[in-house]
Amino acid sequence: MTISIGASFSTNSLTLQPFAYEGEARAGLTARTFQMAGLLTAAEWQNLITTYNTWRDLRIQDADTLQSATVGTTINVTITSANGVSISNLACWFVEPPSGDQAGAYVAASVVMVDAAQALQVLLRDIEKAKDKDLPSLGTITFGSGGTAVTITLTKPMDTRQDGPSVALSATGVSYVTGALAAHKTRQVEGFISSGTYANLLAWYDSTIAAIPMATSWFPISPPTASAEVVVSAGVKSTRYNVSITVLQIL
Repeated sequence: MTISIGASFSTNSLTLQPFAYEGEARAGLTARTFQMAGLLTAAEWQNLITTYNTWRDLRIQDADTLQSATVGTTINVTITSANGVSISNLACWFVEPPSGDQAGAYVAASVVMVDAAQALQVLLRDIEKAKDKDLPSLGTITFGSGGTAVTITLTKPMDTRQDGPSVALSATGVSYVTGALAAHKTRQVEGFISSGTYANLLAWYDSTIAAIPMATSWFPISPPTASAEVVVSAGVKSTRYNVSITVLQIL
């Protein structure tokens, strides 16, 4: 069997079966790895070191992998007939730099490569799963209707009350209640937009405060605010808007 890394290095002096995997198999979070171990001539060893250094000098200039969500600089690996399994010009990263020990006139060398696309998929899925497990299951709330509706996935319980009666003490030390014996139902909405846009939410706010509210309708008593974060969903990076708004039910 023969392994080639890039355009300059190739050897058929392998002493180990090169195909393997790394990662968490129970969750499917694995990527193919390829371990080259064998006895190399001095010229082959020099070619391997040169191949690694060329890749390394380019890779170190790449944008952060998790920020770019791209594989960046890769190097092609070809393996011919390793127990009947072959790959051709597969884009890979080095997992470990080449290492070697002198073995007489040869160098007992090893290097490990990983399928770059699969490794990136695992990295992004790890981020996605870590984010998802922190989200409570509190449902959603929708403002507006039709094509301009915006749905917010809640991250905090929203129902509360305000403007209820207060309690004071009389001059003789007796408690008494002041104010109406009722309270406004309010919803302190905090979450992220899962459908629609932040612009839709602002438009709903503008149109709602411009009209006289009807009994039982929900009226905003604070304007929407938002922050943004980058999230990964189904392996794709996107910007998520975290929003908050408080609405009150008209009595």
